[in-house]
Amino acid sequence: MSLRDLAETSLLLRGLSDEGMEFLESAATEVEYPVGSVIFNEDDPADSFHIVEDGKIGLEVSLHSQPPMLIQTIGPGEMLGMSWLFEPYRWTWRARSHALTRAITFNAMAVRLQIEKDPDLAIHVYRAVAMQSVMRLDSTRIRLLDLYPGAGA
Repeated sequence: MSLRDLAETSLLLRGLSDEGMEFLESAATEVEYPVGSVIFNEDDPADSFHIVEDGKIGLEVSLHSQPPMLIQTIGPGEMLGMSWLFEPYRWTWRARSHALTRAITFNAMAVRLQIEKDPDLAIHVYRAVAMQSVMRLDSTRIRLLDLYPGAGA
């Protein structure tokens, strides 16, 4: 699948200029994750980010000596990873595939360097990441209320 095929469902790709799309295509690689694959761990270097083509990826948080807790699931068209854009460029979640997952992965360093040179691309990328962050925060809030029903009172 090409990036242009994902433009309708991806906040990052929707409305992207032709030049921006061409650049992102040059920084992209298709990847596949079997069920149960850990894509990244908390505190690992955030040197890439993804757009899910097909499948499901769970975002988990570690709770000391307990097993990781699933906080959110990412699906087709959604961006996986935002820590790549902000120092110290380290993951704050664990990401694990919950189904066979195909994704497009992007070289974060290349994208960061390009947005420093291209203000239009920078605005587009930051806006998409901000929108995805707000949606993710809303979803996490709802998930936490499901886990701790009395906490909202």
